[in-house]
Amino acid sequence: MDIAEKKQALRRAIRARERALDPAYRTASDAAICRALAALPEYEAAETVLAYVGLARETDTRAFLRETLARGKTLLLPRCEPKRRLALCIVRDLDGELSPGAYGIWEPTRACPAVPPEAADFALIPCVSFDRAGNRLGQGGGYYDRLLPRLRCPTVCVCRERLVADAVPAAPHDRRCTLYLTESFKKVASPLF
Repeated sequence: MDIAEKKQALRRAIRARERALDPAYRTASDAAICRALAALPEYEAAETVLAYVGLARETDTRAFLRETLARGKTLLLPRCEPKRRLALCIVRDLDGELSPGAYGIWEPTRACPAVPPEAADFALIPCVSFDRAGNRLGQGGGYYDRLLPRLRCPTVCVCRERLVADAVPAAPHDRRCTLYLTESFKKVASPLF
């Protein structure tokens, strides 16, 4: 099996684990992760925060998004563009400025202005899983592997503790984050910015 096939097999295994999670654990871990994110010094210092709206199988980030807006920070959310690129758009109203986009992900409408990735002071990066060595397993589209080298800020990847992998296969093009966070631990990787 090559790396891509190993990653796909691991995605299937993690998603099966995710489907078996107790709803009470999901809710509690989502809340704990959002609280831990909002308490990070890197987040506290940021004025412009890149995040994402979690899919049903991902960590529910809505509490973190609301907290970011309530603190008066500029919130950037990604919108899928052609050629597997992300536009990072300013969102001021979660109820009025999001619509279902690519892959069923809630993303900013076309009316939301886009800014360059370098505008972000802090970035929350999605994943299916990661391992304790700092290897991230994404959804497989490569959107964030293309975006991560353009970010000049702390990047944090979140995952429920029960979905952390023993080992994630890594290819040379895979990009790491600065921090890895679950509801019960934080790992600091080498700064990559």
